[in-house]
Amino acid sequence: MLRRSFGLALPFVLCAAAFAKDTRVGNVSLQLPPPQGYCEMDRATGPSDVKMMDAVDGMLKPTGNRLLAISADCTQLNDWRAGKRKLLDNLAQYQALVATESSDQSAQAADVIKQACAEMRAQGEKMVTDMEPDVRARADQVLKTVKVNEMRFLGVIAEEPTICYAAMLQKFKAETGAEKTQATVFATTVLKGKIVYFYLFVLSESGSTVTDALALDKAQMAKVKAAN
Repeated sequence: MLRRSFGLALPFVLCAAAFAKDTRVGNVSLQLPPPQGYCEMDRATGPSDVKMMDAVDGMLKPTGNRLLAISADCTQLNDWRAGKRKLLDNLAQYQALVATESSDQSAQAADVIKQACAEMRAQGEKMVTDMEPDVRARADQVLKTVKVNEMRFLGVIAEEPTICYAAMLQKFKAETGAEKTQATVFATTVLKGKIVYFYLFVLSESGSTVTDALALDKAQMAKVKAAN
């Protein structure tokens, strides 16, 4: 089964320009631009970015994934770096599956994504009984029952020939003491023969948050495909 990391909400601190850097995955170079309105975090920017990226690297290491790039809503990132906010609510990450970085999945890309979708669909059906077929209704269903410190997988919410989209909801108590619910919508794809994941983290108040995030995910993946 393909491994994927469901990043946790953390205290996430002038903003790097929203452009795509060359990122090496195995023997290929990939362009991984941040979403519109997001700015990329960079170790050269300062200690806050370094601390955040090190924290994400540490969380991903046991999962078999590797962080390729991380970005956040530009306004939030500026305020966070200036110490005006403790949390970043809107984040995006690209990750690679370390075990497959040296291999070329180009020939079987469609089968890889089909398998990933099948596995995640089965996992979602196990975790959410009587799952609603409509994505928004499914998210609303889970929002009614998810508990603090609980993560609920919503399963596959969209599928394309070489991209599989899935989602999850997590409720947690922030450093400020406020309860928040985070929606994570992520895409699994193959770029230049490499398995790549794109994660979008947003605060969720209703099922429409998930469908809005899915639309942004799809737009972003179209941009990524065009760039590579």
